Amino acid sequence: MADRYEEAARAPLPVDTRRTAGGELMPTEDFAENTLPAILDTLANPNAVAADASRDRLDLAKNAGSLEMALDTADSIKAADGLERMLAHQLATAHVAAMTAAALMQQQMTEASRSLGAARQAACVEAERMSRAFVRLTGSYQAGMQTLQRMRSGGRQVVVVQHNHIGEGAQAVVAGSLAGGSRSRKRVGG
Repeated sequence: MADRYEEAARAPLPVDTRRTAGGELMPTEDFAENTLPAILDTLANPNAVAADASRDRLDLAKNAGSLEMALDTADSIKAADGLERMLAHQLATAHVAAMTAAALMQQQMTEASRSLGAARQAACVEAERMSRAFVRLTGSYQAGMQTLQRMRSGGRQVVVVQHNHIGEGAQAVVAGSLAGGSRSRKRVGG
């Protein structure tokens, strides 16, 4: 019985689905009527598991307040699969949260400049808390960008080592490539 359910879940969806923002698929009428209105995952051959995962990703991004930016980020990085879409959504959510923390920090700093005593101290403490949140979130964003680069490059980094031996009295030029050109010098006295 469980095998039949898994087989049904992994069966390809109808081909008549349309692509929308973020490279997602628009649900078919029957599917949309029986579930929350959502956009489905785009895979070469989407199935019900992929569709549910896509809907869940979008619901999570919406609940985090970053749905539009998450879709735009997935489009911008040309997310190739569900893992890259999740990473794009995390990047967008981290960005939204970081910028929100920065705005709150600025508000608290303004409040601190207008206040005295305990109110000033409370505003300074809150501004400092938001600055720490901003630093952690931007660090997470940058780590996510590095993760994307490693995913796409297979974690490989190419280092070229070039050895040049230069004899005494010689000159060395170190450059990636030089374009040759003609030099015309005027001779003096000759």
